[in-house]
Amino acid sequence: MKIRRALLILTMTAPLFAYAEGGVLGFIKKVGTHIDSMTIRGVDRQYIEMPEKPWQVILQGNVNQSVLKMDALVDASRLNLLARDTGEDTFGDLSWEPRIKTPVSTYAGVWAGYRGYGFGYSKNVGGDDGSIIKFGLIGSSYGATLRIHRFSTKRPTVDAKNSIPEKENVTMEYPLDDPMQVRLMTFDAYYFFNGKRCSYTAAYDQSVIQRRSSGSLMAGAMYYHSTIDFVEDRNADFIYLMNDIGKTKHYQFSFGGGYAYNWVPCKGLLVSGLALLMVTAYNRLDVWHYNSNFRQYFMGEIESISDIPAGSLDPKNMDQATVDQDIRNNLRVWPMEDNAYEKQYSHAIPVIDARLSVTYNVGNWFFNTNAQVHRFSFKYDDDKGSLTDWYINASVGLRL
Repeated sequence: MKIRRALLILTMTAPLFAYAEGGVLGFIKKVGTHIDSMTIRGVDRQYIEMPEKPWQVILQGNVNQSVLKMDALVDASRLNLLARDTGEDTFGDLSWEPRIKTPVSTYAGVWAGYRGYGFGYSKNVGGDDGSIIKFGLIGSSYGATLRIHRFSTKRPTVDAKNSIPEKENVTMEYPLDDPMQVRLMTFDAYYFFNGKRCSYTAAYDQSVIQRRSSGSLMAGAMYYHSTIDFVEDRNADFIYLMNDIGKTKHYQFSFGGGYAYNWVPCKGLLVSGLALLMVTAYNRLDVWHYNSNFRQYFMGEIESISDIPAGSLDPKNMDQATVDQDIRNNLRVWPMEDNAYEKQYSHAIPVIDARLSVTYNVGNWFFNTNAQVHRFSFKYDDDKGSLTDWYINASVGLRL
C-alpha cells in the first residue's frame, strides 16, 4: 500500500517538478543572456573580441606579502638596546620605525566565471597560513571586485630605524609563540570612459579578448578594511616593542581617477597597465593598547618579578628575546587603564593603486600574469604609518 501511494504521489507531482525545472533553467538562461548583452553593449568589435564560449575556469598561483609600517619617536631605553649595555638611564628619543613584514607567501587556487562574473578561492601552500576569496562583477566599461585575504603568521620581520649616533639600525625576524592574525578586505569599483575600445576584463578576467591597442581615462573608488591582532599573553614582549599596541583596525574609503592602457604588440598577446591616484574621503584607525608584566619590568615600574627574573634577557643577542620557554609561558598582558582604546581620524591622504598584466590567448586557452600594489596611509597622534599589500598572480585558463 505504501509503495502504491508513493508511486501515485510521484505521478501526480512529476509535471510540477518538470515545470519548476524548466522555470529555473529558463531563468538562468535569461540571466545569462542579460549578462551577455551587458558585456558586449557598445563594444567596438574591431578592438574587443567576444569569445563564443562564455565560461572561464582558471587555475591560479599567487605570491603575496603585507607590510605594516608605523613611524614613531620613543624613549631609546624602551628597546633595551642601550641602557643595560652602557649603564646609562636615558638617551633621548629614538626614531623607532616598527615595520611588520609578513613572510612572502605562496597560494594556489581556482577561479570560475561567466562573462566577467565569477568567484575564486586560493589556499596557502607556503609561507603564512591563510586563504584568499575573490568575487568579480565586470562588464564592458565598469566593474567591481571584492578580495578578502585572511592569514596568520608567526615570523614577522621588524625594522628599527635608529637616529642615535654610533648605534646601528636593527632588522630582525621576530618569532612569535602565538601567531599574528591578519584580515585584509578590499572592495574596488571603476569605470572606463573608453570602455568601447579598452577592456579591463581582457587583462584581468580574460572573458573577452583585446584585439587592438587602446587606452582609457578611468574613475575609481575603493573601500579598504584591515584587522591586525597579536594580543596573546606570550606576545607581551612584541606588544611592548610595538609601543604597547596589540591590535589595530583600519577603515578607509577613497576615490579618484587614473589611466589604463592595453597594448597589443601581436595577435594573442596583451600587455596592460593602469594607475589610480585616489584621495581618502574617510580614513579611520582604531588602536588597542595593552600593559604587561614584561612592560612593567623594563619600564622600571617594578624591580623584579618572579616569573621574569632579572638578567634573563641578553641585550647583546636580540635573537634571544627571552631565554627560557618557561619565562615566555608566564608572560601576561591586559588592557591599559587610561587609553585602552583610541579612535583616530586622518586628513585626506593620497592612496596609490597600480596594476600590471600580461595575457596570451591561444585558441580556447589563455595564460596570464598580473601584479597589483595597494598602499594605504594613516596618521595616529604624532605618529604616522602605512600598510602595503602586494601580490603577483600567475594562471592558466580554459574557456568552456
